[in-house]
Amino acid sequence: MRLLVAVICLLVTPQAAVSGAWAREEGQFFLSSGGNFLLSDGAQLPVHYDPTLYLEYGLTDILTIGVDYHTADQGRIDTGFVFARFPLGETTGATRYAASIGFGARVDEFNPRENLVQGGLFWGRGYSAGWFAVDFTATHGDLSENFRAKADFTWGHNLSDRWTTSLQLQTGEGFSGDTYAKINPAIIMTLTQNHRISLGAVRALTGDEGSALKLNVWSTF
Repeated sequence: MRLLVAVICLLVTPQAAVSGAWAREEGQFFLSSGGNFLLSDGAQLPVHYDPTLYLEYGLTDILTIGVDYHTADQGRIDTGFVFARFPLGETTGATRYAASIGFGARVDEFNPRENLVQGGLFWGRGYSAGWFAVDFTATHGDLSENFRAKADFTWGHNLSDRWTTSLQLQTGEGFSGDTYAKINPAIIMTLTQNHRISLGAVRALTGDEGSALKLNVWSTF
């Protein structure tokens, strides 16, 4: 049975949700879940319900480990990874760099299971009232024997202690070798110190140019 939860691959700091360039605090868990709903007529690729689940844990102050699960291709393909992420260079200051390595698999009903290896590079810069981040990953499969690249560009701005806005451009290569791009503006509300909710929209810039509303919940514990 598919997981009916989803994630935005954004991490949480005391100020805002940011990218993988920032390490998770030692001993802290982070969980992100949610998905798309109210799809526009004909929305199939690259925007669909897209349920995913993301969990990470600060194993040390410089090593973050986690699990990343998502579906693709109208929910027909399940992909999951376990990963480790670590900083590159200084771990203080406004600008951060990090890298990751992950191992996982892709499963669908029409093809054999494909084992995957994924590498990631992350850059982020924090500002007094927000952040900008670039997350890049490349995934290699043992059956297709090619690399599929993905790049997310995220800007965020803190309106107040409770409200944050963000804008994300997601780009990458799909399962069939097609390229995609979609944009996701959102408003983020802080419910408690450890819980946030993000409500926004996602619009495909390629494919059928479908759209949907997007709901995500972020929790730290």
